[in-house]
Amino acid sequence: MTAKISIIQLKIQCVLANNFNIFVDNMMLLPKYSNSIFTTFILFVQLLCIQIEGRCQASPKKDFVISAEGHYGFIISHRGSIVHLIKGHIGGGELTYLFRTDGKKSWQSIHGFPEIGVSAMHLYLANPSEIGNLDAIYPFVNLRLNKQRRKFKLNLRIGVGLAWMSKPYDRITNNKNNAIGSYINGYVNLRINTSFMLNRSWRLDSGIGLTHASNGAIKTPNLGLNMATINLGIGYVFGNKNLQMKKDTLASTDKLKKLRPSIVGIFGIKELEHPLGNKYFSYALIGNVYHPINRRNKFGAGAEFVYSNATRKSLESDSVSTVRIIDVMKIGAKVGYAYTLNRLSIPIDFGIYVYQNDKLSERFFHRIGFQYLITKHVLVNVTLYTHWAKADYFEWGMGYEF
Repeated sequence: MTAKISIIQLKIQCVLANNFNIFVDNMMLLPKYSNSIFTTFILFVQLLCIQIEGRCQASPKKDFVISAEGHYGFIISHRGSIVHLIKGHIGGGELTYLFRTDGKKSWQSIHGFPEIGVSAMHLYLANPSEIGNLDAIYPFVNLRLNKQRRKFKLNLRIGVGLAWMSKPYDRITNNKNNAIGSYINGYVNLRINTSFMLNRSWRLDSGIGLTHASNGAIKTPNLGLNMATINLGIGYVFGNKNLQMKKDTLASTDKLKKLRPSIVGIFGIKELEHPLGNKYFSYALIGNVYHPINRRNKFGAGAEFVYSNATRKSLESDSVSTVRIIDVMKIGAKVGYAYTLNRLSIPIDFGIYVYQNDKLSERFFHRIGFQYLITKHVLVNVTLYTHWAKADYFEWGMGYEF
């Protein structure tokens, strides 16, 4: 009991003093009370925090948050064929680093001073023998949904990264996993989250979100996993605790272009339904015209021309006649919305193929992802091409915005 009280007193003394020398002096007293590995680890973490805090106070312009959160939820049965993989509720933890914007750049104030960061996630999926665990690392942005200068913040969190699945499909050792066919997968997280400032340093974080993991049919099976979770955690603010928001008055006077046309060339790789099969390339040329409503939102329409070697393979298997290029081509029309964040855009497309010769192919298509302007006109494209809730493949490409 005396050892526990002494360790607590030691912690309070170090935090209040916030001085490295005092911490080291007290470390010398540690063996008198406890030699446990756990106690040593706790004191090491305290030392790390004190050093970080000291550095941030020396450079008060730095401002970032480190938070830890727990997750609890379930796998969504988006296909009847994956019900056998769902054995119970899932849970895990997440460690996050983020920094808060203050309006030094015009896009920060336009978008309500978003928070930008990166997270590491671990999820136990309640079925260690067939789907294992999920580990992911992904960057994200917190877009503010309520008014500024409030202790309570309501955010829309959007994150995209990579996930590692520990038990993918294997024809011999794990043939029951018909959802995930590869170790490395794409990872998408959408979350409504809140943060409440308990004081100048500590914040309480919570939220509810949807998570998707799949490989975009680079390796089948690829039904993917969709998960719904709630989360609760706590974060600590380092550095500039009195962050002052700066409104940009110049950006509001800049004129917006009435129309923003662009042309994008993309390609994707996919397998057909049979695992361990050949991989096929798909190509598309997409034309878009967007009309900006304001500096955050734009709506548009477009057309696309698609050529897929997977479609050619399917037609050749079902036909005795020679397959022509026109037989493989698809022509689609679409409408879209894009959220813009400085040079970054998040497009969401809804489309229909007005011409296609493959009667077995889906007629409706959808797309979500990212486009980033690396220059004033040249953009790079990373999007996920889907048919409703079923992912088809990832699209990679470049384009030109006029």
